Amino acid sequence: MATPTGRTGMDLAPGAIASWRAHSQRLWGERFATPMDAFAHLGAVQSQEYQPSKLTPAMRAVPDDEGLAFAGPKAVDALIEQGAVVRTHVLRPTWHTVPVGDLRMMLTASADRVKQLMGTNDRAFGFDAALFARATAALAEATAGGRHLTREEASAALAEAGIPDPTGQRLGHLLAHAELSMVVCSGTPKGAKQTYANFDERVPAGPIAQDEAIRELARRFFASRGPATVKDFTRWATLKVADAKAAVADLGLEEVQVEGFTLYFAHEPPAPREGGPVVDFVQGFDEMMCSYTDSKDLVLHHSMPRSVFPDRPRFNSAILLDGQVIGNWKATPKRDVLLVETWRVRGFTAAEIAALRRGADRLRAWYGKPEMELGLDHA
Repeated sequence: MATPTGRTGMDLAPGAIASWRAHSQRLWGERFATPMDAFAHLGAVQSQEYQPSKLTPAMRAVPDDEGLAFAGPKAVDALIEQGAVVRTHVLRPTWHTVPVGDLRMMLTASADRVKQLMGTNDRAFGFDAALFARATAALAEATAGGRHLTREEASAALAEAGIPDPTGQRLGHLLAHAELSMVVCSGTPKGAKQTYANFDERVPAGPIAQDEAIRELARRFFASRGPATVKDFTRWATLKVADAKAAVADLGLEEVQVEGFTLYFAHEPPAPREGGPVVDFVQGFDEMMCSYTDSKDLVLHHSMPRSVFPDRPRFNSAILLDGQVIGNWKATPKRDVLLVETWRVRGFTAAEIAALRRGADRLRAWYGKPEMELGLDHA
């Protein structure tokens, strides 16, 4: 690997970018007092799978119960129930959980571009501007006055308004469009079911200009995820390259050259870490993984060639060794035991195995199981 260099004049050891990002994201270093603080720092947490997604803010916050290594899942659930964060479609055509006070800014920055990406499905379903206008008006009326609708109740409201076949994928597409149009967002759950609430009743008012919104989004991204490329940011936020570049230029970020990438950052690199290896078990859509599409290879462990990492890993969630992907894991809760299956692209040293066991035991505690079975497998 070539030695990373840049205008800052720094020399970086292999794996240093991953370590830097882990500190920027607060996976390492001083943790936040609460998961809410973690959400505020990250801005958006990808969460198409809600239960695993709770690990992302939890791992970045201090323990809130005896025996835990970080915040428990109930603390994240409480934020959803209180409306402090909302789970909705924003930034990309997928679910994210975001602080309610940031949602209007994020949609102003990116919603039009996300809708463009959804245009193919619009046409496939036979949806047009007139139908979307009727659907969003129906949802706005049905959720007014603090009424939070389940998916089934939203479907019924759309059917009553004359929207043809508002079920299945068609319903999901209509709801996502309404979310992107600032008509609805997630409401208080009803049991295990997500609900939809009136956007203006749930989200603080405060219009913001699009260029200002993009600049704030860029500030948040590079402060919480740097060092990263402009293209990393562009794809994360679904922006035009020109708009992303203008925002980065306005922020006056510093940069470093690594393996042909120009990476921008808001905070100086952390001091070299002392001690043995560190293993983190992160969920498959953790921000350490899905924030970087352009420079994603820098996330892979430097000890192994890129070619050994499978395109389709055996398990979705990732094992990070010293901040870099080295394998994957799957947790299966049983009555009193958490079964943790692991697969790695290479064997581990004794010290790395010990770190792996410590990481798995942190998961065991988070899942609330008294015992753990750890499966070890590697290429």
